Amino acid sequence: MKYKFFITGGLGYIGSMFAKKALQKGHDVLMYDSLIYEQNHKKILDEILNTKQIDAKGKFIMGDIRNTELLNKSIKDFNPNYVLHFSELSSVYACEHNPQYTEDINYTASKKVIDICEQLNIPVIYNSSSSLYGNQKEIKLMTEKDPLPEPTDKYCLYKLKMENYIKDKVKKSPNFKIIIFRPATVCGVAPRMRLSLLPNHFTYCAIAKGVLRISELDAYRAAIDVRDLVDGYFHTIEKPIWNNLIYNIGHYNLSKKQFGEGIQEVVNCKISPMKDIGDLRNLQIDCSLFNDEFGFKPSITYKTTIENVSEWIENNLLEIEKTNYAGIINISLDNWLKII
Repeated sequence: MKYKFFITGGLGYIGSMFAKKALQKGHDVLMYDSLIYEQNHKKILDEILNTKQIDAKGKFIMGDIRNTELLNKSIKDFNPNYVLHFSELSSVYACEHNPQYTEDINYTASKKVIDICEQLNIPVIYNSSSSLYGNQKEIKLMTEKDPLPEPTDKYCLYKLKMENYIKDKVKKSPNFKIIIFRPATVCGVAPRMRLSLLPNHFTYCAIAKGVLRISELDAYRAAIDVRDLVDGYFHTIEKPIWNNLIYNIGHYNLSKKQFGEGIQEVVNCKISPMKDIGDLRNLQIDCSLFNDEFGFKPSITYKTTIENVSEWIENNLLEIEKTNYAGIINISLDNWLKII
């Protein structure tokens, strides 16, 4: 079956990878993006569109989800089978930097996206975050039923508020089809590359600096390659009934030290412990609910991800540094330079 996908944040890290894969499968895609990170949209679009099937159609609209009129018209005109809502600010640093801006985009405008889709009866895939599990004191694989701690930052605060808004929406409109994912930290290479995610960030430091400065070596993170994540979305789309509202999705749980040691298998570098930089997360997640229900099994190993990322960095290192990381980090340059 051929589908039409409307992607908010369509030229972001995850959105661009989904768009590329969908067009390769022969589906039609509309990428709606405000280019808030000043990414090189022409270059990204070229990579996405150059791999599409002949009968697949890819379109880009430069639009902000806060522009409700344009958003509503764009969705109605395209008439998609699914909306993938990925356009929220994605970075603790970015969200803490401007709390009002974060509330406007990640909550007020994000609710409008959900409202429009509910009114038009369009199924939605929404990304929350596994960061909601916060700083876990015990060694435990967190499930979707485990209680969540108080949010430690604005990024998690508005993800949790959106989850609650969607829960209320579904209670009032039980026929509205929507799924909430709590993805692990995403990594790997995508058309719009994002360097500030932990495995990608560590790999860059290993290649460019020869040393990984890591705080809280024993703190854990869950992770998944962006290609596996996108594959998980397609498993979701291909299954007509979604039995639950919220699902963890990830591949492996590693300590930050283990992330670094995995990079050392690919890149010659040293690990240097550093003082805490204020990132309180320490979590591991159980993804069996989604894996079992949707028959999903991630296939890309951590080593393969690092090999892919290191190759991309080596091929782009001069441009990365010449352009001051333009379009590939979701935080301010000042904050980025403090952690590399």
